[in-house]
Amino acid sequence: MRPRPDVPVVGRSAPLAELAATWHDAVATGGRVMLVAGEAGMGKTTLVGAFADSLGDGADVVTGQCVAFAGEGMPYAAVVQVLREVIRLHGVDDVLGWAGVGGSSLGAVLPELGPDPGAADTQQLRLYEAITLVLEGAARRRPLLVVIEDLHWGDPATWHLLRFLSGAVTDAPLMILATYRDDELHRRHPLRPVLAELARQRRVGRLDLGPLDPDAVADLVTAIAGRSTARAVTAAIVRRGDGVPYLVAELARSAAEGVAMPGTLRDALLARVRGLSEGTQGVLRLASAAGTQFEHELLAEVADVPAAELDVALREAVDAVILVPDETGYRFRHALLHEVVHDELLPGEQARIHGRLADVVAERPELSGARGHDLVHHLFAAHRFEDAFAAALQRATDRATPHHEALALYTRALEVWDLVGEPAKVWGSHADILQGAAATAVWAGQPDRALTLIDAALHETGPGQDPEARARRLVIKAQALSALVRPGALEALEEAVALTSAERPTAVRAKTLEFHAAQLMLIGRYAEARDVADEAIAVATAIEAPAYRGSARTTRAIAVCALGDEERGLAEMQAARADSEVRPRTALRLWINWSDQLTLAGRFAEARDAALAGVEQARAKGLERSHGTMLLGNAAEPMLALGELAEASRLVARGLELSPPHNHLLQLRGLQAWIAVWEDRAAEAEEILVEFCPTIEGRTEQVQFEIALSMVDAWLRLLSPEPDPERAWRTTQRILRSPGRQSPARLWQTAYLSAAAWRARAGRTAAERDLLSAQTAAIPAALVAPTWRPLVAAELTDDATTWRAALDDPAVAAGPAQLRPLAAIRLAESLLRDGDRAAAAELLAEAAGSAGRMGFRVFVRRAEDVLDRAGLAGPRRRSSDPTELTAREREVLARLAEGRSNGEIAAELFISTKTASVHVSNILAKLQVSTRGEAAALAHTRPELLRRANRRQSSLSSVGRNGQS
Repeated sequence: MRPRPDVPVVGRSAPLAELAATWHDAVATGGRVMLVAGEAGMGKTTLVGAFADSLGDGADVVTGQCVAFAGEGMPYAAVVQVLREVIRLHGVDDVLGWAGVGGSSLGAVLPELGPDPGAADTQQLRLYEAITLVLEGAARRRPLLVVIEDLHWGDPATWHLLRFLSGAVTDAPLMILATYRDDELHRRHPLRPVLAELARQRRVGRLDLGPLDPDAVADLVTAIAGRSTARAVTAAIVRRGDGVPYLVAELARSAAEGVAMPGTLRDALLARVRGLSEGTQGVLRLASAAGTQFEHELLAEVADVPAAELDVALREAVDAVILVPDETGYRFRHALLHEVVHDELLPGEQARIHGRLADVVAERPELSGARGHDLVHHLFAAHRFEDAFAAALQRATDRATPHHEALALYTRALEVWDLVGEPAKVWGSHADILQGAAATAVWAGQPDRALTLIDAALHETGPGQDPEARARRLVIKAQALSALVRPGALEALEEAVALTSAERPTAVRAKTLEFHAAQLMLIGRYAEARDVADEAIAVATAIEAPAYRGSARTTRAIAVCALGDEERGLAEMQAARADSEVRPRTALRLWINWSDQLTLAGRFAEARDAALAGVEQARAKGLERSHGTMLLGNAAEPMLALGELAEASRLVARGLELSPPHNHLLQLRGLQAWIAVWEDRAAEAEEILVEFCPTIEGRTEQVQFEIALSMVDAWLRLLSPEPDPERAWRTTQRILRSPGRQSPARLWQTAYLSAAAWRARAGRTAAERDLLSAQTAAIPAALVAPTWRPLVAAELTDDATTWRAALDDPAVAAGPAQLRPLAAIRLAESLLRDGDRAAAAELLAEAAGSAGRMGFRVFVRRAEDVLDRAGLAGPRRRSSDPTELTAREREVLARLAEGRSNGEIAAELFISTKTASVHVSNILAKLQVSTRGEAAALAHTRPELLRRANRRQSSLSSVGRNGQS
């Protein structure tokens, strides 16, 4: 049962309505996250409580509160409370059943569910996945509202879990409501970037609570103090309360009880506490050290009073609405109350109480919020730095500890290094701890932090020290640089390899060589990658390390494929499967690369099926919503080649909802741009590609993303309503002039795009054609070469004979699905030049029909354009279907109807003027009008064309008003 708020809800009808609308969306279409921000005392908890009560019996509500100890958030404090409430509602068996294979990972936060046997590099993602599945399972049983209070006091692990949930939860009727104090977030507060990332998620909303207006304050005073309150007293409360509901309530209570109104909120709260007996005040001070929420048994263990006296004191605190009881303990009614009581502790008193709490938690960990968390916090708060140092490092190196939490523990240990007598005897050198923190930061997704830490460790690693220790640190540095896509990773690995002995096989040398080979492969040095992988395989075999061997064999297979022997490379990758299955991360790396190589080989159906099988493997390992995101992209890419655009689009959208890591994001956004090109949404594709200009321009070591995004960009420049073949030529030629770093399969498609760009350019020359022919002849053998070779020839010759040969070629027919309508349109253009209008019309109609059925609307438009130019199209009816316009096009049309220029539209919508021009061109084409004036007139006579845009503007205005209320 949820306690009803003791402060009435007044002046908050608009925020309550917005919460209700979000809940309706969550129940109707799947998970939603709402962030409620406001200063201390602004009524966030009261608002959330009233909203939860309004749901009545139509939902379950579970609540967790973030807890700050010694200036830092206690890891997973709120998550522990939420999970325990779900267990109370549904039982342990259901919870473990929903968690599936990841159920054991829940032991990392709930000790009673047992230890976690998972590997350190996957445990946190497995835990996030398990929690997601539990909440989804509970929500499908009964719609679920999850409340997380005081997010500003949370820990990085909880914040990243919330970020994960915001993308991971989809169709379950689940709403997550998180509150935080925006006045607590200083410029460098670590929650700020998390909130910024959450704000970009389409399922996340934000509600800002401002002060109450004077009328609402007066209503609140009347509700609390009674109608007999003198007008002067009400006026004084309105003046002194600043519209802060909690302060207004405390001032009104003081007035109702005949107490002189204090001047500050702190004084108002202390006045209520100091009105209690001395014994109760002492118990409250003791309780404040245990946290905002605590177990009765824990308090009984540390209190120096008999049980009967303790019960009397707690009863008085409950009657005074200072504490609120739950099933097994209590919580402070408001976080502000907890703050002011804890601040009353004298320094010596605080250290003494936290020391007693640490002793009890060490003996009885079941009384803590989660496994081992409270102990470390209490030891630090008690200034028992020797014990705190050892406990923090023990917890940080426990493989069940999530990476974000482990990094925070390493940081705390490093902070007290100088306060510990002989720290090196406790846990090794200072550089060892820096190394552990850096490695953890890599897996926690904080490569910048990892780089800072590992550079410090390397600085402390002198040339006379253990060379393998330095090698390990250089590998971590390379991992951080690679994750950041910065130069220097290869140089660090080369030094690391040199530090390990070629005569003595060790795990350090195996790992160093394996990662060195992978890095060489990523930057396109395939022959070297193959040779280094061979050495890594030999070392891993000698020390019986199948995981390192499996990863090195995968790298070798990729290199062999890129060097032109795809059949052999694919066979080698198949043979690497047994070794790779030893470790989840290595297994998933194999599935990712296997499905990608099948796509490059033109075996699209196999590639799709392999990637989807990999997604299932990721789900079985509890990693569907992490490593599985790249596999979703790997399934979507061959689907595009198979003409399955709708399903590919669904998979890409699903992957993007999951907040993928940076390299996965590059892949998925590139695919999203590709889909936009095929569906004739050039402006949307342009907006996406603008994000990745440095990558397209070759300013990256990750060559696989350079060529993939460059191909999308070239297709866009060739097929856009406002084509730019010069740019397509420059982009493709940059790739073809440095072909050694790229996969031959992608080079063949690039050669075709370059040929198409050459043919479309006004100033093309025979010398350029000869250059391109030579470049094409130099591309290594590839299984897809027979598909692209006739198309390159057709573009360079551009006559009906070569286009007919390309269209009829079985290899072209077996290639990507867009090639047949493309070749048919190009053949039709050649036939029109030859005067064969009937055959051209038949080809164009067939191309438009097949392209339309698959979703390649760009080729439907191109076929219709050729028909129009040739005078072969009959009169077309203007479509009355307003859904032809995208949401962005509606926004542009709304501003066009107001008489705005392209530059003004661009400035208002934060897009380039060229993008605005492309949008306008698309709008004119879709509405089948020839001028901006006609489009504006049509918008005024058919308001349904603007309805969605107007609704969006209204929604944004509403958010702005809430922020000012």
